[in-house]
Amino acid sequence: MNIALDIDDTITRHPEFFAFLTASLRQAGHRIIILTFREDAEVTTADLHGWGIVFDELITSSLDLCLKHGVDEWKGAMCRQHNVDVFFEDDPDVLQHVDDHTMCLMPVDKNYHVLATQQQQA
Repeated sequence: MNIALDIDDTITRHPEFFAFLTASLRQAGHRIIILTFREDAEVTTADLHGWGIVFDELITSSLDLCLKHGVDEWKGAMCRQHNVDVFFEDDPDVLQHVDDHTMCLMPVDKNYHVLATQQQQA
């Protein structure tokens, strides 16, 4: 399978878990793709290695690419282009643009979502 992961507010939410997950998935023969709006590949690679994240491909963005596809649509386009089977992403607006055959998993900030739910009920 092709597994894609976002960095900010996904991997950064629990780097130890994602280090374990990426190593385990890669050892099992799956392809790990890091898909991020970050633009600086060198700094991003250093961050990922610092967190112990193993991966096969890093896909960074640029303003031109985001404008070509649309900011929220860009990651969906990259998932299609790279035949992503499973996508870890924190932004529900981005996930709306991912094809139905890609399973999407979203980390949730419990405190934020509890607060948002309470505000909606008030």
